[in-house]
Amino acid sequence: MTIKKRAKVVESFNNKDSKEWIFMLSSKAGGCGLNLIGANRLIMFDPDWNPANDDQAMARVWRDGQKKPCY
Repeated sequence: MTIKKRAKVVESFNNKDSKEWIFMLSSKAGGCGLNLIGANRLIMFDPDWNPANDDQAMARVWRDGQKKPCY
């Protein structure tokens, strides 16, 4: 996926009027440069061997600007 397409997908997901309610990605792909404040639940399906990578992936949901409680 191109960087431009990725940005469009993330923007669409984060839109408060979005009908999309699930965003699936690996922790490697989601651990860097994403802001997924459209989500408020995270299911760690493929934990990394390094807990710091998982912590960073989890931080994609719980960020400044998040208005929903996160689980």
